[in-house]
Amino acid sequence: MSGNRARERRSIDSIEAFALADAPGHLLRRCHQRSEELFTAAVGTDGPTRQQIAVLVTVCQRPGASQAELVSLTGIDKNTLTHMIGRLIERGLLQRRRAEGDARTNAITATPAAIRLLEEVMPVVRRVQDQILEPLPADLRDLFCHCLRLIGGLSSAPDQTAVAGGGPKPARRAKKR
Repeated sequence: MSGNRARERRSIDSIEAFALADAPGHLLRRCHQRSEELFTAAVGTDGPTRQQIAVLVTVCQRPGASQAELVSLTGIDKNTLTHMIGRLIERGLLQRRRAEGDARTNAITATPAAIRLLEEVMPVVRRVQDQILEPLPADLRDLFCHCLRLIGGLSSAPDQTAVAGGGPKPARRAKKR
């Protein structure tokens, strides 16, 4: 067999031996797709997106966070986050002001409208999080989430994440009378 044919045969063998169903990247993409489908079915196409909810939850949990902090906490890239914050400000859900002590930094806070939106949508978001994990045996769900945090480069401690439905529950606010 010539050198080229042997190389082609090894290449074909390598391709045939690749198990797509065992490839972590492929599996993560499939899980992401399923998560997105469940979320869209529950919230609809006119509701907030998963990323918007992640930003709103994070801002409610960390009032006055800088945009750089929000990038770190949400995992949303700086450019996307900047545009998203602008749109959420236009919708009256966020406010941006100069941070105390550093006029170069913007502090982002949630408006009462954002809190009302989250109060309305969070039960649905939590239900979707449960649906995402539903195929797993109950005793593996915490381990699975731990592994996802490790793969995502997050601390394994859940209180270090600020993703919608997957991080800490926001502190209860006193009802206005």
